[in-house]
Amino acid sequence: MGEVFARKSSGLVRNISAWETLIFNVLVMAPSAVYIYGIWATVTFPGVYLPTTALICIPICLIIAIFYSLYSAAAPRSGGDYIWISRTVHPGLGFMTNFFLFIVLISLVGTEIPWTLEYAIAPLLVKMGNPMAAASVLNPVTMMVLGTVYIILVSLIAALGSKWNARVLTIAFFVIVAGIVTFAAVFASITPAQYAANFDASSIPGDMTYAGTIAAGNDVANTYGLPLMTVFPLAATMLGVTFTMINFLGFAQSVYIAGEIKDVRRSQFIAILGAVIVFGLLTFMIYQSAYIGMGGSFVNAISTTYVYGSPYYTMPAAITGPWFTVLAIFATDNLGAYFIICLGFMMMTWAAGLTYVYTCTRLMFSWSFDRILPTKVSAVDTRFATPWVALIICGIVAFLFMVLWIFTTIMAFFVYIITGWFVGNCIASIAGFIYPTKMKESFELAPDIVRKKIGPFYTIQWAAIGSFIVSAWMAYAGMTPTLSGAVSVANLAFTFVFWLIAWIIFGIAWIYHKNRIPLSLTFKEIPPE
Repeated sequence: MGEVFARKSSGLVRNISAWETLIFNVLVMAPSAVYIYGIWATVTFPGVYLPTTALICIPICLIIAIFYSLYSAAAPRSGGDYIWISRTVHPGLGFMTNFFLFIVLISLVGTEIPWTLEYAIAPLLVKMGNPMAAASVLNPVTMMVLGTVYIILVSLIAALGSKWNARVLTIAFFVIVAGIVTFAAVFASITPAQYAANFDASSIPGDMTYAGTIAAGNDVANTYGLPLMTVFPLAATMLGVTFTMINFLGFAQSVYIAGEIKDVRRSQFIAILGAVIVFGLLTFMIYQSAYIGMGGSFVNAISTTYVYGSPYYTMPAAITGPWFTVLAIFATDNLGAYFIICLGFMMMTWAAGLTYVYTCTRLMFSWSFDRILPTKVSAVDTRFATPWVALIICGIVAFLFMVLWIFTTIMAFFVYIITGWFVGNCIASIAGFIYPTKMKESFELAPDIVRKKIGPFYTIQWAAIGSFIVSAWMAYAGMTPTLSGAVSVANLAFTFVFWLIAWIIFGIAWIYHKNRIPLSLTFKEIPPE
């Protein structure tokens, strides 16, 4: 075994607890990001009642979560579904799905500073009465400089190893939750009438008023044949579940770092299932309190006037949209409370980026360990047990994507991320279904809960069937005009060209090793711990 893999042991250390793993998964999903997503959701599915969608998504996501928990318990290795798919279906497919995930995650690292400046710092400066300073922080060069510093700091933290990363993420989690709780408390303590009075008394919205915004939203609705702002059809809410599902992406991210989790078979169930529940409740708390304090009609109306370009919408230039962080300006006069809300959002962006970098280094580690990439990429620092070469590469790639985010529109072509993500889940589900017959030796060593037979199938197979159905539904929904606009061949080709790139890389590695130690030998075994 030491010959077909990069070495005889991974070199990674299992020192992340179940609680720390749960936090990791929650932060991958970026809980405060729903402050932004909520605005787009109300326009994408007019009339959607967002608090209900959060609760409905919990049991739906638990179906996939159960499958990933069972499979990770059976084969707990860094690389997650790359390991499973490559050993049961085809190694090229395993690398393809994993490589696509790598591109998605590492590209998102480049958004963290722009998000921080646009959705938190600029509104905070406006709240403090300094709109000119707010506009100045949105300068692209400022974003690039701060973004570069951020990527360096994140890389340094990641270099300290899993335990230090877990500590940093735990601190970040509590700051984020404090921000969400403060947001919920502020909005739950006021009525729409009080919010309307505050909004109308402020000079920030220009000539906009609370009642006028709802009226303008209804005008847009009449023009485009949308539901009125006061109407919340059940059908719109059920369709809106597909959008809220997007917020939940990443609840099973810990399968990719399984090689560093203590008591991994037990911890994965706690971390993956727990993350779905915790994130769902936090999302419900945000949406429900916002609807209580502002009124769902106002949320729908201001979102609609903004997205449809109504001339009634007159927020200042430093306010790039009616995000919940912006709308919270009018909910309280307490600058300290508002600062905590913004700080929680900022911490969310910073922590999410750290989880993405951390995950991506482990993905590259697993490919290198299998010799798809040069074995040097899987080199592990002996002091901190960190894949340091992979980390350097991830930092460079993250920087390149940050530049693309800030200075070009090329990243706008990533409109089918949802479809690509859930296609990967579908392939993993197929791998899980055939796992008992394809990898009999590994399956026989799996925990009893994985091998329990119910009717004609084992528990992992039943879970795989459920996961496939939900994932196929979401893969299809990600390509519908409601979520991604009319299907664009150019956007589709750009997004999935990364699948082609993955096959090219895999093909080169396969040919290179053909006359040495063939990769076919590698994929007959599950990597050592």
